[in-house]
Amino acid sequence: MVARAIPKTAPRRSRLLYIEDHAESMALVEQLIAGRKNLVLLRAADAVRGLKLARSKQPEVILIDIDLPGIGALEFLKRLRAEPRTQAIPVLALGADAAPEAMVQGLEAGFFHYLARPIQAGPFMEALAYALEFAALERAEQL
Repeated sequence: MVARAIPKTAPRRSRLLYIEDHAESMALVEQLIAGRKNLVLLRAADAVRGLKLARSKQPEVILIDIDLPGIGALEFLKRLRAEPRTQAIPVLALGADAAPEAMVQGLEAGFFHYLARPIQAGPFMEALAYALEFAALERAEQL
């Protein structure tokens, strides 16, 4: 019998969808995750495009600017949760209001975590890691 090599599969790369209309904020997040070779950044400038990407690419985590023009983050979240394929994706909210009340309102609205601007590397990376871990557990339960 001839032994065959078992093909090695590359580890699955997680996807982070960032919905943001400010180029500076997008660039900052790109810098923060640049060292994470297992993470792919998907970009959308508005919530409509973000919904299309969420449906088609099934990202593990979504980061969304609370203050988007047009369809806002709350409407985005409502539409995302209405679809079985996207309802469990953890969504991190990014808002200008750092008051505890704003954070509580964001969590009560259904966001996985609320981050205040300006983005701080430590809290952002912690929230992202926690959301990715949650997504991995959700995915494992579906298998």
